[in-house]
Amino acid sequence: MSFQLSLKTYPALERSKKSLIHEGRNQSEIEYDDWHLPGQKDKKSDCGVWSYMGCLNKHAHPNGEIFLKPFQKSCFRADCEKCCFKWLGRSASRSTKRMKLYEKQSKKIAKHIIISVPVWDYYKPKKELAVKAYQVLKEVKADSGLIIFHPFRYHKDSDMWYYAPHFHVIGFGWVENVVETYQKYGYIIKNLGKRETLFGTIYYQLSHCGIKKHNHSLVYFGDCSYSKLIIEEEEQESKKCPFCKECLQELECNTDYNLKPDPNIMETWYMAKSYQWFVKNPYQ
Repeated sequence: MSFQLSLKTYPALERSKKSLIHEGRNQSEIEYDDWHLPGQKDKKSDCGVWSYMGCLNKHAHPNGEIFLKPFQKSCFRADCEKCCFKWLGRSASRSTKRMKLYEKQSKKIAKHIIISVPVWDYYKPKKELAVKAYQVLKEVKADSGLIIFHPFRYHKDSDMWYYAPHFHVIGFGWVENVVETYQKYGYIIKNLGKRETLFGTIYYQLSHCGIKKHNHSLVYFGDCSYSKLIIEEEEQESKKCPFCKECLQELECNTDYNLKPDPNIMETWYMAKSYQWFVKNPYQ
């Protein structure tokens, strides 16, 4: 039985093969109070496995064909050695959307701020450090934004990570009284100003943020919080059939022939009468 492929194909997007974070000789071992770097845990059995999403509503499609789209399975865990890339991209995209919306509504400019914890507070729980960080932000009049916790810093010369807790903030406000605030709390505040791209800044800061079970790597505060800035989630067109607009489902083929998706092809049409396709796990 021949494997019939229509002419409607699209090349896959070029995927980066760069490391998620600085490697560092102790990247996998560095840990404090269960905080560690992204992507340091084992992947699940099906993480990265290629399968098909598709639509069997062939009567609403041109020439009575079914629609198939290769996709790569992902657990979207920050911990996963395989899927941390997808977690990172999705998290950065969502945060960028929220920050840009607030920037537009408030007419304020997002600034990159770093808050470094003084040595005498190093070994306090992260919750206590965060309370101090919010106090510092309030003092310098950065009243809204997002905050990302970094338990570790990377030393380029030694190629090693070491414990040095600090916070990266994409904040809105004047950022003033820096000297007075330092004298009051001992927390060092650096205002790096407007960055070239919000997405690039958030993406990079998340790439080596602190990961710990039951803790959020990124938190919104002030007018950017979930309770104050409501964003209606748009249903992604990529999850719908481009012809009948039905939601795509994971499909399998009832054949002994090994139909592995080609990751170099984003969307493919297969003749419906060539194989019998069915929905995988329809009741999940």
